[in-house]
Amino acid sequence: MGLLILLRHAKAERESEAPSDRARALTARGRADAVNAAAALRDGEFTPAAVLASSAVRTRETAVIVRDALAVPAPVTLLERLYLAEPDTLWEAARAMTVGRVLLVGHNPGLETLAGDLIARSGDRSALARGLLEDFPTAAWAAFDVTDDPLESVAARFVGGWSPKGG
Repeated sequence: MGLLILLRHAKAERESEAPSDRARALTARGRADAVNAAAALRDGEFTPAAVLASSAVRTRETAVIVRDALAVPAPVTLLERLYLAEPDTLWEAARAMTVGRVLLVGHNPGLETLAGDLIARSGDRSALARGLLEDFPTAAWAAFDVTDDPLESVAARFVGGWSPKGG
């Protein structure tokens, strides 16, 4: 597979402020955090070739902000099945991409679970890896160099990450 970047959508309005969970838009803080997440991706030289996102408004907005900030030429691919998806569904969507550098924008708990599994498999014990294992807040991302194997036997190397809480 190559590089897989898992990005949790940025801070969104409360469900009570939107007509539905899927319609929740980013807050001003969320938009700023998405810009900062993109800057951290750029600083780490983690620019993707493709961007996948759930069809929910908050993930779409996050994905577009990051794609535009990184000048990724490809459009964001929106996939309905990524909305509140389980780790296996997220993994299969990323594996189906034909490019070697994929950014996947999704939701917790599935995204955090997948990132945690890959960090644990990497054996990385850095402060950044431990911090993301403990807390994967909105707009946080984790990047992995992975092999294209079934998720159960994947070899992953944690190569970077960022959190708006510091990292």
